[in-house]
Amino acid sequence: MADLTAEASTAAGAAAATKAGQSRSKLTSDMNTFLTLLTSQLKNQDPLSPMDSTEFTNQLVQFAQVEQQINTNDNMEKLLAVSGNSQAAMAVGYLGKYVEAESTVVALQDGQAVFTYGLTTAADNVTIALYDEKDNLVRAFQGDLTQGLHKITWDGKDSYGEKLDDGTYRIAVTATSKKDGTVETWSTTIGKVTGIASDGEGGTLLGLGSTSVDLTDVLGVFNTLPSDEQLTDTPPATDDEDEAST
Repeated sequence: MADLTAEASTAAGAAAATKAGQSRSKLTSDMNTFLTLLTSQLKNQDPLSPMDSTEFTNQLVQFAQVEQQINTNDNMEKLLAVSGNSQAAMAVGYLGKYVEAESTVVALQDGQAVFTYGLTTAADNVTIALYDEKDNLVRAFQGDLTQGLHKITWDGKDSYGEKLDDGTYRIAVTATSKKDGTVETWSTTIGKVTGIASDGEGGTLLGLGSTSVDLTDVLGVFNTLPSDEQLTDTPPATDDEDEAST
């Protein structure tokens, strides 16, 4: 993804230039049409009852105002492009470091992943499930029931102990309490920055392996992966349990 930085920034600048260019081209076309009609009207006007110059003077003023606005927009787009490039240049300092950001997905990198989940209030039951890109459940954990933020280190294995491929996995946190019912939750991902890119609209994305996060969503930066002990696994259902449930 690092190779995309210059390409994405160039594309963003080109897109901004194209928008301003299209507006200017349309204004020029409209102006030429207006002048052609005005010239024709002046040539064919009744000498004894000449045209009132006020109307076409007002139209010329409006064209001038529109052109001024287009120039202002063009300058703003250029400033935004420069700002985006500067932000991307500063973000290069994140390469090779680990960042934490708000996200509902986590990237499994080199067979390991770390993410967190939070509870707004204490719960009586908390389950954290991980799903692959095909939305298949691959691993589930029994979570901490206390209010606040909790960290999970995942060894990249599924519920049967099989090693999974590096990639993006969705985090689904379900928390309930006897008193309040459903407990509000949130999650963050922690991953190694492997690339920088522009989002095409002046923003900057940090690549974390197979996924990415917006620079504005970053909550913390670390030199090493802040891992912790795993939580208790939720065991996969056995054949007997499957039959019983049916």
